[in-house]
Amino acid sequence: MMDRFLRNTTALRILALVLACILWLAVHAPQGGSNQDKGGVTQTYPLSVHIETSNDMVVTSPEPSATVRVTTSLLRVPSLPADMLKAQLVANAQGLGPGTETLHVAAINMPSGIRSYSISPATITVVLEQKETVQRSVSLQVIGTPQVGYTLGQFNPGAIAANISGAASAVRSVKHIVGTVDITGLSQTTTKVVQLEPVDASGRVVQSVSVSPASISVTVPIAASTEAVNLTPVITGTPAPGYAVAGVTLATTQVTEVGLSAAQLPKAGLDVPVDVNNLSHDVSISVPVPLKQGMTSVSPPTVTAVVQIEPSATLTLQKLPIQVQGGNQASLTGVNSVDVVLSGPESVLRAISQNPSQVYAYVDASKAKSGTASLPIQVHVPAYVDVVNLSVRSAQVAIQ
Repeated sequence: MMDRFLRNTTALRILALVLACILWLAVHAPQGGSNQDKGGVTQTYPLSVHIETSNDMVVTSPEPSATVRVTTSLLRVPSLPADMLKAQLVANAQGLGPGTETLHVAAINMPSGIRSYSISPATITVVLEQKETVQRSVSLQVIGTPQVGYTLGQFNPGAIAANISGAASAVRSVKHIVGTVDITGLSQTTTKVVQLEPVDASGRVVQSVSVSPASISVTVPIAASTEAVNLTPVITGTPAPGYAVAGVTLATTQVTEVGLSAAQLPKAGLDVPVDVNNLSHDVSISVPVPLKQGMTSVSPPTVTAVVQIEPSATLTLQKLPIQVQGGNQASLTGVNSVDVVLSGPESVLRAISQNPSQVYAYVDASKAKSGTASLPIQVHVPAYVDVVNLSVRSAQVAIQ
């Protein structure tokens, strides 16, 4: 049956005519709704208005906008939004001087194939002001800190200037141009692109002017932290039997370290271990300077230590008075003296025997509570001297 229908040319012509009528009605039939006009479909598009001015003028009023009402066919509707992206609204203020002006709004680059369009409002009011361009110096401010162990090097980008353009009143409010250089986390010299901002006397950014160039490239020098640090010799080991250390001096008492800032360095400097194990005579030895955590290097990396070795001796000081330190209202209630046996190099002990005041015994009552306390006896001795025996180890102290 279908074959007979398809071979009937008259029937096919009638079917084609019916389909053509349906399509015509779909395109041309009046449409209902608030966004459709008789004979087509109407859509609205809000657009900003570009003000065309003379080179020496600038618009200081807020950017105006208007609405374009476009009428087109139903078939054109799907592609219309994309085509309207190319449309522009313009108002011509060329040749006009400072003041308030009312301008007509026109549309350009409107899509082809639309039936009609209208612009609302058809005119806009703008304020024009004389344009001014001045030059201002650029100041760079550094924020942040580099990676631990690094510091900002000598940062001197030289004299930098930029042009400021805009309305005369706005330009005159600009005091200087600021560029902010962020060095947070840097560990090597880096070139950074810095945006330039015009600011007023209060430090607020002036938005209504333009800066040329808008950004600059600056090289930020980053170097490892370098600080001088003092050295202190620390004896390790024990000399040969019958001998004692009489002195240790470092030929270099200060080195330059890389990696830590001054605030991160130990206040007492660096301890340099000097091994005197089994020594029985004076020696000069090269010892390495140890690195603290965070240091990458020291210069020089080694120093010379001069070690003086003497025969050892012992010295007994009898009835050495015991002092009370750290307590204004503390006093001894029992034993008040102690016998002390010292060991050390002969020359040092000989000097002590001639001047015993170099050695004194004491108890520290600074942390003792009120009442009676038994405190350990401590002995102050010169360097390289050891206390090998005390006749008593503690003393009774009354604390009020």
